Amino acid sequence: MKFGFRRAVFILFVFVVLAGIHLYIYTQNIGLKYRVTDLKVKLSEIVSRNRSLIGRVAEKENLDYIEKYAREKLNMVYPEEITYIVPSRSAPEKGSKEVNP
Repeated sequence: MKFGFRRAVFILFVFVVLAGIHLYIYTQNIGLKYRVTDLKVKLSEIVSRNRSLIGRVAEKENLDYIEKYAREKLNMVYPEEITYIVPSRSAPEKGSKEVNP
């Protein structure tokens, strides 16, 4: 009789340990599923931001945009468009000396 009782207690102990292990694995699995869902949301946000940035880069790389920005904001011109002022050599101003090279 004692042998049967010990065997039943051992089987019950093993069952409780296995149930505890199963419960631990199950809760870990649920936690990982929530984490995967959260990471998928973050990934979609990053992909959306990446698309937006790609559009902005394409806009900034557009040569017409670059030229317009350079002309309007930086006051740049093409070398052919530079206006040179050439002083006449007719009469030197008062107080200045003409230098002959």
